[in-house]
Amino acid sequence: MSDDLQRELEELRYRLAEAQETIRAISGGEVDALVISDVEPPRVFTLDAADKPYRLLVEQMHHGAAAVTPDGVVLACNTQFTRLLRCNREAILGRPLQERVDPPGLPLFEALLRDGLAASAESEVMLRHGDGERVPVVLGVRALREGIAGVCLFVVDLTEQKRRERVLADAATARAILEQVADAVVVCDNDGTVLRASRAAHDLAGKNPLFQRFDQVFALTPLAADDVGARVDLGPAWRGETLRGLAVRFHRPAGGRAELLLGAGPLVVAGGERLGVVITLTDITPLREAQDELRRRASELQDADRRKDEFLAMLAHELRNPLSPIQSSLEIMNLQALDDPLTGQCRDVIERQVHQLTRLVDDLLEVSRINTGKIQLQMERIDLAAVVLRGIETSRPVVDSKGHRLEFACPPDPVWVRADSTRIAQVVGNLVNNAAKYTEHGGEIVVRLEREDGNAVIRVRDSGIGIPQEMLAEVFDLFTQVNRSLDRSQGGLGIGLALVKRLVGIHGGQTEAHSDGPGLGSEFVVRLPLHDGERVGAETPLAEKPTAAGPSLRVLVIDDNRDAAELLAALLGMLGHTVQTAADGPSGIDAALAFVPQIVLCDIGLPLLDGYGVVAQLRDRPEFAATRFIALTGYGRAEDRQRSQASGFHAHLIKPVGLAKLKTLLRPPSADLGDMS
Repeated sequence: MSDDLQRELEELRYRLAEAQETIRAISGGEVDALVISDVEPPRVFTLDAADKPYRLLVEQMHHGAAAVTPDGVVLACNTQFTRLLRCNREAILGRPLQERVDPPGLPLFEALLRDGLAASAESEVMLRHGDGERVPVVLGVRALREGIAGVCLFVVDLTEQKRRERVLADAATARAILEQVADAVVVCDNDGTVLRASRAAHDLAGKNPLFQRFDQVFALTPLAADDVGARVDLGPAWRGETLRGLAVRFHRPAGGRAELLLGAGPLVVAGGERLGVVITLTDITPLREAQDELRRRASELQDADRRKDEFLAMLAHELRNPLSPIQSSLEIMNLQALDDPLTGQCRDVIERQVHQLTRLVDDLLEVSRINTGKIQLQMERIDLAAVVLRGIETSRPVVDSKGHRLEFACPPDPVWVRADSTRIAQVVGNLVNNAAKYTEHGGEIVVRLEREDGNAVIRVRDSGIGIPQEMLAEVFDLFTQVNRSLDRSQGGLGIGLALVKRLVGIHGGQTEAHSDGPGLGSEFVVRLPLHDGERVGAETPLAEKPTAAGPSLRVLVIDDNRDAAELLAALLGMLGHTVQTAADGPSGIDAALAFVPQIVLCDIGLPLLDGYGVVAQLRDRPEFAATRFIALTGYGRAEDRQRSQASGFHAHLIKPVGLAKLKTLLRPPSADLGDMS
């Protein structure tokens, strides 16, 4: 017999002996299943024997059970195990259970298998359903003591337990939030009985509100109700409707009144069932008190603002009154031939200063308008060089008093811009005045007018104490003053440069401040758009020589400022008119009745009877039907103009009045005065 044949014979004898041993084990009840490992995947065959009752017991268990090899291959499992994994038995048997374990939990599962072979082991593991959904389980592992080597797995689904834990945790969180929330939160059933209440609700009620009627614990009245016995209707809330932002009042048991904002909404579970109502009560008492305080302060501010306006109006009136006779005196001087050049020069200086002072007095009434950028401009096409010179002239006193050298340079031909000449002169004056104040005695100030990139550029540079770099961006802010050594000695409110920026801004221009630092001087730059359009009117000469007016008129001047009345009368007389004066309201009426004037120039603030009363009485008489009544006053607010018009005045003029306006208004009564305000 050959060697190969001998080996085959031995192999057949071995397999026969193995088959006989398997049959013996099966017959003896030692085998529950057969695993055919020669095929892929391995196949498992279970045997029904005398232990069938035990198999039925395992099958009826509420938890999953399975027998697996030490490597994790599933040998057998009950129906609950397949339901847990949401797949059929054929997809599980003979397959490694590792395929159903969530990847992060694989090391733990492998350790359980190893530990289970030696002793019982148990731990939480995350498995995956057949559809990929994760399911938490408790996995118990015990070694199989008889038959094949392996372990028995007991699997308890923790899904419901975890859900309950989450519900409990959420409930605990909700209770914690309820206790911490500042609002009073009350949960009632559909009949209005309080089931749960926050700590704030307990404090508001002054007692434990649980299991009592909400409307008995919280007797709420509408905030707008006058009847203290009225009650808030919460019927819609008990019917499942939503309430939002309902203002209510509540009287605290311990005393005191609380104003609350009530909100209510249905408490609905996932299935749509309405379990009750959630009510929130937000205490708005501090907010209401703050609102009342704000209203009180706003009222006080309005009163203070009104008193301020009245004070400024009175101050402007009192300042305009002395300006009026000065202006009249200047007009009389203009009518006289002045041979002395120095006297003529003095007259021109006085006229310029009166003109500037008049506009500054006007600004007293326009402070708020300047702050809001609503100051009214008188725009015209002007030669900027002449205006800059005028602005420099207004600052001459402070420049000369400190011994500064002032230089002005400009192009030889006109630099045209469209602007309010007085306001731009005010801008230049403020800049030169600022330079003079903050330059030590005997310094140098240079003012240059240039054209640059379509703009007219005014530069005011000084050799003064300079500006720190960190303050350059703030020098134009209102009430801002650089902390300079000379500040306190020079005084000031810090509004000059702020006014410069705002006036330039409403002209469509820009302002800049430059300085190399303390002690190195500073430069302020103003840029205004050039204007190349047709000239709409030449600048009014400062010292226009008037000529005689038209036909002679009868004019009555009523003013309690005797200097103003007499000088105006003298000026009108020089123009060829017949003039009478009166110093108070009653005497003005008497003079009018005797004189029957064609024009009445009447002050508003008269003693005994104000100008409104004078005009009202005279206009009621037929002999004054053709008389023109003109208010000549220091009151210049919009409401003053409106009142004078409503009282019967034909025009409203602000003191001091220049001769040009006097000529216009001193036309025959039949002429239209137009807008003489």
